[in-house]
Formats: sequence, structure tokens, C-alpha cells
Amino acid sequence: MNTGKKHRVVFQMNTENINEQNALMTYVTNVRNHWGEDVEIHVVVHGPAIGMVRKTKTMVGDALKQAMQKGVQFFACENTIRVRQIDKADIFEHVAYVPSGLIAIIEKQEEGWAYIKCNL
Repeated sequence: MNTGKKHRVVFQMNTENINEQNALMTYVTNVRNHWGEDVEIHVVVHGPAIGMVRKTKTMVGDALKQAMQKGVQFFACENTIRVRQIDKADIFEHVAYVPSGLIAIIEKQEEGWAYIKCNL
């Protein structure tokens, strides 16, 4: 159903579980395919999930790149990067940063974004 309304959805990913990361990629693709240009999708990646946006660690790199090409925006938590001593050069290009993953999610909810926590 296309109401002409711009939908805004923020997904939270904080697990290194490959099944959950694959599910996230399916979810964002399905939402994007359903609403097309009428949806803005942000994925906030923090904690153990940070590997999914790392060039040297990801297990979903191809799906991640495809989602970004379709307009899905990924955000890496700088707190996680700092604590885990990750070099930002290892983070995929076009992944943006937020100072705190949890704060970014809270702020999106306060702005009226739909919130989806990705867990199976």
C-alpha cells in the first residue's frame, strides 16, 4: 500500500550472529522493495555487530553493499570503535558514524522513526 507518506525506519543491530545479520539484510531489502522511494532506512550497528561493517570481518559484505546501493544507510557506533580499538580505515566506505549507537536510536525514536531490533 503506497500512501505517499515517507516512512522512516531505524534498525538496531548489535549481535555478531550471522543468522541475525542475514535476517537484517533480508528485512531492509524487503522494506525497501515494498515502499521504494517512500522509505528512509537507517541501520545502527554497535557492540558485537560492528564486524558486519568491517572490511576484514564482515560475513554479509555483498548484501551490505547492495543495500547501500539501494539507499539504505548504515551507521557505526564510535563508542564501539573506540573501545574495540578498530581502525576506521577498516570500516566500509559510505558507512557513517554516530557517537553512540544507543543514543542515535533513542533520538530517532523521539523523532518518530519506527524502531526494529533485529533478533531472531
